Amino acid sequence: MTVEPVITRYLIWLVVFIVLKSQVSLAASKLTLEQQRTLFIEAEAFTDKPNSKAYQSYMQQLDGYPLKPYLELKMLTTFPFMANKAQIEAFLIKYDSSPLDRPLRKKWLSYLLKHHHDELFIASYRDVGDTQLTCRYAELLMKDEDTRAKALKLAETLWVVAKSQPKACDSLFKDWQKQGKRTSELVWKRLIKVAQGGNQTLIPYLKTLLPQEQKYLADLWLKVRRSPSQVSRLSNFPNKISNLETEIAIYGLKRLVWQDRDLALRTWDELSKRLVFTKEQQQQIFHRFAVALALSNHEQADLWLEKAIEFGIDSELSRWHLAHVIRKKDWQHALDVADYAIEQGGIDNVFRYWQAIAYKQLGADELAEQGFQYLAKQRHYYGFLASAQLSVNTSLNNKPVQVPQAEIDVLMSEPAAQRAFEFRALDRNLSARREWYYLQSNLDEQQKVAAAVLADQQGWHAQAIFGFARVGYLDDLDKRFPMPFDNEVQANAEKNDIDVAWAYAIARRESSFMADAASGAGALGLMQLMPGTAHYLAKKKVNRKVLFDPQQNVELGTQYMRYLLDKMDNNPVLATASYNAGWRKVKEWQPETGTMPLDVWIETIPYKETRNYVKAVLAYQQIYHQHLGNKDNMFQDWVKMQIAPKS
Repeated sequence: MTVEPVITRYLIWLVVFIVLKSQVSLAASKLTLEQQRTLFIEAEAFTDKPNSKAYQSYMQQLDGYPLKPYLELKMLTTFPFMANKAQIEAFLIKYDSSPLDRPLRKKWLSYLLKHHHDELFIASYRDVGDTQLTCRYAELLMKDEDTRAKALKLAETLWVVAKSQPKACDSLFKDWQKQGKRTSELVWKRLIKVAQGGNQTLIPYLKTLLPQEQKYLADLWLKVRRSPSQVSRLSNFPNKISNLETEIAIYGLKRLVWQDRDLALRTWDELSKRLVFTKEQQQQIFHRFAVALALSNHEQADLWLEKAIEFGIDSELSRWHLAHVIRKKDWQHALDVADYAIEQGGIDNVFRYWQAIAYKQLGADELAEQGFQYLAKQRHYYGFLASAQLSVNTSLNNKPVQVPQAEIDVLMSEPAAQRAFEFRALDRNLSARREWYYLQSNLDEQQKVAAAVLADQQGWHAQAIFGFARVGYLDDLDKRFPMPFDNEVQANAEKNDIDVAWAYAIARRESSFMADAASGAGALGLMQLMPGTAHYLAKKKVNRKVLFDPQQNVELGTQYMRYLLDKMDNNPVLATASYNAGWRKVKEWQPETGTMPLDVWIETIPYKETRNYVKAVLAYQQIYHQHLGNKDNMFQDWVKMQIAPKS
């Protein structure tokens, strides 16, 4: 038998293979994105069978598809073995720091650790948010004299925290302790973290680590943590270790003043005679007391505000000082506070507005008008208030951003951008956001502006809004205040007899039109409804899926707005505050007797979050009011509004 026929058969097979492969590649190139999305979803079921013909076929057909790397990721995390070492390392290098990195690296590190590939583990290690892996990494570093200092520093960082650490860290901490690094100062530092907001059940354990003469302090921390009123018992502060006792006293007093203002005042008077407080510590106390007393309109508020100012002012202290005096209609004092804040560099528009109001109340009309004219040129809550004081229309100062389409196209071609938009097309919004945030982290300021425009072009309104905010470009109002879901919003606003602009403003402030938004408190969807509220409105249990559906969320959200309007005597401003804080709480904030001008009432809302929320929604409502074709200034009615006393 000659060699020639064998070579001929091999060449024929090679030609056939190349032709077939080119045909598969050609077929893949002709697939539409929609077809590739379908194939991608199908392929996910075969990632645990990487040697199967089906998996190989899917991978070939998905050549060039943006999400193909996620199939490889899923396969490699399923099989994080030494046999795949080269492929894993190449993947981690290619997608370093991207959302594709962390899940595979965590699996790979866990495998290497379990099978004692210590050198490879150290070389592959990155912080993946897993404390056990970090502790084991530091433990391995501890074995080498060249890396021991790094390990000791890492051990300290891991130990001085406000919570318990996993048992996997015990060995590291023992080695760290043997090196004499667990000092009483670090024990005290951790005790403070735990006592001030961490896991208080750790306090008895940390007590055992303190020197004998300090152990009583751990008991005192636990008492004050559980009940701030314990700070009023002077026997708890024997003045044995004054500088450490004062730290506990400050913590307790700063909490007690919100619970029982008079008791806090008496306690401070006594403790300040017993313990020595530094100037910085006194400043902390005076600042917290001044704000707490001003907020409750306490009879000693003026005294404490003046005391606090002697230590220097900040924006919060100045703002509450101002709120306190305008609530009392002490306009000369209000002018003094505003003037001083502006002189000290407080250019916050709140001071400029109330400076102008004080001038107006004191009869200095020309100075008042100058102040209002300055503010009325600007687009914000105080600018709209000022324009209403002048009886003129608002200035929106809309300046659409100009970005060459070529720059946007370049960004669109970025793999991370393509992956983000593909995930959006598959309704996998969390993965889409991860890719988008990764893309943002690698852009300069100009590119971030282009990215915001790209997000807007793709109808990804939340990321457009967030993007413009991050770069500080706030003048493109069409992109920053879009009107998506217009059929749902307008139809349901009309159905519930509420202002369409108000509905848009609430949705914009609540979620920035992120349909799957979920707050830490449990509020869900476009209009951030609590499941309990939705249940009450719908008269039946409403699951998360319903609240993540824009149409149903808007339907329930506008129904809730109507409900709040009815509760608050058809006052949209009180209803707006109620949307954030609850109508019962807002009723508590209404004047005890007599009426109060709306702008004064808003300025004295006790909750900072609600106060800022109301200001934002009113400003947004005016912007949407004009977007909808209306030219009048809604604030002209609001500056005349008086808040009625609680009923």
